[in-house]
Amino acid sequence: ADDYFLGGDGKYDDIEPCYLPDGDIVFVSSRNKRWVQCWLTQVAAIFRCRPDGSGVRRLSANVEHDNTPWVLPDGRIVYMRWEYVDRSQVHYHHLWTMNQDGTGHQVYFGNLNPGGVFIDAKPIPGTDDLTLIDSPGHGSKEHAGFLARVSPKQGPDEKEALVRISKEHGYRDRWAFGTNLFMAAFGKQIRLVNSAGEVCELYKYPGKTTDQIWIHEPRPLMSR
Repeated sequence: ADDYFLGGDGKYDDIEPCYLPDGDIVFVSSRNKRWVQCWLTQVAAIFRCRPDGSGVRRLSANVEHDNTPWVLPDGRIVYMRWEYVDRSQVHYHHLWTMNQDGTGHQVYFGNLNPGGVFIDAKPIPGTDDLTLIDSPGHGSKEHAGFLARVSPKQGPDEKEALVRISKEHGYRDRWAFGTNLFMAAFGKQIRLVNSAGEVCELYKYPGKTTDQIWIHEPRPLMSR
C-alpha cells in the first residue's frame, strides 16, 4: 500500500499536486520507473488519485518529464512536456494539454519552435491567456526564469504570442490575480509584478543572507 500513497516514506517521489474539480488530485510522480535517456535522473510522469491517496492512475506516458499540471477554466489539464522523440534533447520543453482522464493529449503552445522551458503555467483570470515561467535554454534550478504570459488565440506556433513580463531572470512559482498583477517567488522574496515589469517587494526572508533558504509557492487565501 505504501507504493501508492501520496506522502510518507514510500518508494517514489510524488510532487507538484493540484486539485481536480471533483476533489481528486493530479500530481507528478517517479513511479513510472523510467530514467532520462541522457542523464542519471528519474523521469516524472503525470498521475491522478483520490483525496486519500488511493486509486492511483497514470495520465501521461512520456519517456521524459511531464511537469507542473494545472487545471484550465475549460477543464483540461495544462502541463509542460519534455518532447524528446527524434528531436534535440535540450530544445523542446513546452506546453501541452490533456483531458482529466488522460485522453486527448495535444500541443498547447511552443512545440514547433526550439528554446526555453515553458513551465508552471496557470490561467490569468478573466482571459484565455496563461501566465508561466519562461526558463531559458534547458531550464534553470527550481524552474527559475522570466515571468511571462502567453495567448493561444493565434495558434500554438506564433512566437509573438509569448511575452516576457519581468525584466529579470530568477522568478518562480507565479500566480496571476489579473492581467496587470502577478505574484511570484524570487530567491528569498515574494514579489508583486505588474504587466509593465514594475516590482513591489511583498515579503523577504528575515534571516541571514547566507542561509540556504528559498521561498516557494506563494498562494493567495481567497474564495474562487
